Amino acid sequence: MTKGFKILSCYFFVFVIFVSTTNAQIKVKDTTFVQKNAYKSATLSIKDPVSNIKFGGYFRFLGFVRDLPTMYPLDITSYYSGVFPQQTTISVGTGYREPMMLLAIGGTAKRNITFGTDLMLNSSFDGNFENSSISLNLGTNFYSTLESDFGKFKVHAGGISWYRQSKLTVWAEEGYLRYSLFERAPYDPLNKNAVDRYKKYYEQGAIDQDLRFGNVAFQGITFSGNSFPWWFADGVSFQGILGKTQNNIANIVAPGKDDYCFGLRFNKTSPKRNSFSLNYFSSKTATDSTSYLKRSFDISSFEFVYNIKRLSLFGEIGIGSYESANVERSSGEAIIVNLHSPKEYTLVPIRIQYARIAPEAVNVNSSFTNTSVSDLVQTTVIEEGADPTIMTGFGGPVSSLGYLANNREGFSVNTEFEVNDFSVSGGFGFYSELSRINSIFSYNHISTGLILSRISYFSTGYGPYGHLNSYYRGVYENVPVTDSLLVDSLGAPLFDKFYCSSDLHIKYKTRLFNKDLYLFSLTNYNTAQDYFSVLPTFSEDAFIRQFNHQFDVCYSLTPNMSLVLKHALERVVANDKTELDTYDPFPISALGVDLGEQGYVPTYKARDQIGQILGFGLDIQLHDGAFLFLRHSRFSFKDKNFIETNIKGSETTIELKINF
Repeated sequence: MTKGFKILSCYFFVFVIFVSTTNAQIKVKDTTFVQKNAYKSATLSIKDPVSNIKFGGYFRFLGFVRDLPTMYPLDITSYYSGVFPQQTTISVGTGYREPMMLLAIGGTAKRNITFGTDLMLNSSFDGNFENSSISLNLGTNFYSTLESDFGKFKVHAGGISWYRQSKLTVWAEEGYLRYSLFERAPYDPLNKNAVDRYKKYYEQGAIDQDLRFGNVAFQGITFSGNSFPWWFADGVSFQGILGKTQNNIANIVAPGKDDYCFGLRFNKTSPKRNSFSLNYFSSKTATDSTSYLKRSFDISSFEFVYNIKRLSLFGEIGIGSYESANVERSSGEAIIVNLHSPKEYTLVPIRIQYARIAPEAVNVNSSFTNTSVSDLVQTTVIEEGADPTIMTGFGGPVSSLGYLANNREGFSVNTEFEVNDFSVSGGFGFYSELSRINSIFSYNHISTGLILSRISYFSTGYGPYGHLNSYYRGVYENVPVTDSLLVDSLGAPLFDKFYCSSDLHIKYKTRLFNKDLYLFSLTNYNTAQDYFSVLPTFSEDAFIRQFNHQFDVCYSLTPNMSLVLKHALERVVANDKTELDTYDPFPISALGVDLGEQGYVPTYKARDQIGQILGFGLDIQLHDGAFLFLRHSRFSFKDKNFIETNIKGSETTIELKINF
């Protein structure tokens, strides 16, 4: 009955729009005609009833063919019949909750009051009728602006919106914007022509992104105010939120229980563009149906931007706390300070960053990763029957440059400059953990993570050895240290963790046959060890050494067509103090069947992984606001020592995206 009501509501909504649009074409010329149309519940309006309603959105078709001639065996009777993944898959959609068609509707209800909503249509080509129904994407949002003698105020309430406040309170970290352009995200906007995406990345170091980039999904009420008339409030503004983020788990506990977050920011900007801000954010969640057990964290901070003689000093200093039924309340400091020096002082621009975030400072809605509180990681059951986490790896993350974590202190140095047609950016960082909490390291698969994540969506512990853990468009692995000299009988660490990270990004533009040619080279090298080092180490003493190189090419064949190429190489090597290959993951069954490697002999060695991607594609502009993107990639991912991890195949995608 509920399903029928939803379908009936959708038809009724479409019918109302059709009738309203039709009526908009009729011109009222005399009083007699008006009286004939007076028999309706709404009062008559001389104004066109749909003149203040606007429509927009996009249609995005994504089809793919994936072939996996080399793949580990997997048989899960409760989910699939037979071996999965199948060798060849032909499908439509990405596997995530991303609409095939999105219709955004906005309008003005009253003066200074506007609304916006959206309808999403998921893929109707996968054989699942439930997935092809029309539903709301981000809900219905209402906006109101009030300009008065006391200032300018804005209120937003309703569905999901996108919000950011400060690095330590509410912020989705975007790093230093160093990434490969070959793979397109569903939310990547369209450009004016086929080469603009690559041209902007070369010239500006960034591509166009929608409003979600760098922001946190939020549902509730946001409010702000500025332009106050009093002399002491010149340059003062405030903003705040009250509601829920994706980490407030209301639908797991009983309705009406404590489950909300609150954020507030006061900012003062001087005529010289210096600014000072006070920030606060807290989150409280009931973790049982009686609302007796709770989990909460909060953080307060002082943020500043100060410029003097072309030097720029900016950062944030705060204190955070965490408590739950399993963890007593405690507080710790959080400090991020950046000093930017122009090339006039240091030959090339340099940014030096110092960061220190205590293990007691916990905030999963901020720009840093939580590595200290394990019970904050919530899971659900999806795909292969395991418990997939909604977050990236817990433990000691071997992060790329620009990504911070709590329970860590360190420095980083970054620069960006141009030499003729070359644009060069890069840097290095070194960090140490503040407290010994666990003996686990984690790392993301930078180059191959997107392809590996499509094998099993939002799952933990999949793959032959249970090493792979997927999240949205990515995969990470946890690596425990197992050496008896480094961990005690309970697995607690007897050593300190140190990390190093480095980036080198080179962009180059030239002309070939009188056409624009763009070359992008991105190299990452990150390590984790039990001793201090300023630069990443190359010795086998490092627990983990991770190397990634991605090379992209864009050649503008015509104003409406670009050829794109990609090569990626990923290497991850762990030393013999970490987890070793000690057993056959596919032993011979009672019927004498061996699904895996015949005559498997454990290597008693640590991870030694190599992944490669070789791809090409075309970006084709069909019309203004209409593009066709073709991609074909051949990929492989194997572990030389955990030999059942051996994946090889190809993937072809076709994406048609039209804005309207």
